[in-house]
Amino acid sequence: MEPPKWSDENAAPDLSGNPVPSGVNLTDSAISGDVHHTVVNNISPYGAQGQMIFVQPPSGAAKVMGILIIIYASFGLLGALASLLGGSFFEALLGEVASQDPDALGFDPAGFGQYMMLTGLIGLVTSAGTLLGGIWTMQYQRRGVHLGLAMIMASFLLGLVLAFMYPEFSDSGFGMGATVIMSVLGSGFCGLMVAIPLMVSNNGLDDSSLFPSTSQ
Repeated sequence: MEPPKWSDENAAPDLSGNPVPSGVNLTDSAISGDVHHTVVNNISPYGAQGQMIFVQPPSGAAKVMGILIIIYASFGLLGALASLLGGSFFEALLGEVASQDPDALGFDPAGFGQYMMLTGLIGLVTSAGTLLGGIWTMQYQRRGVHLGLAMIMASFLLGLVLAFMYPEFSDSGFGMGATVIMSVLGSGFCGLMVAIPLMVSNNGLDDSSLFPSTSQ
């Protein structure tokens, strides 16, 4: 005797969204004619196999710090260009002041233009590198943080050399020791800010590096 057309035997699988009965796997099926027969497997009552993993979006710290680094580097580039282009002008201006009152400045302005030009050259190179590092950091590239830290270190070391070459222009007024300490603290603070994306969990940074390893 032929079973009714809409009996349970010929019924299609339930697609209403109700929980799948225990032991039923909708991914494994056998097809016989126009009728789909569900294959029974030992899985959970809701048809899920294995462990469910929820992926969270990456932290926005890298993007925010990248934007701040770009802004900081842009101001650094402007200051570097001003030092390069205005070194001779400022030296002439200070020389005019010293000629009218030798005690007004407290130092001989001779060589100040060269000091300004060297300062501008160092700032131009390090600010350009920092700008590139900020762009990479904003794009979640780990090498951007590495480049930013490298530029901060280079700026500190070159600035220290320049300070000992021209102590009359670099002295903060409290002695060279205080000048060095202030430079260390300033560079350390900047380095800490740049490294924030590395210290944030789920930072989303890729595996790129400023100095990629050649080892296999």
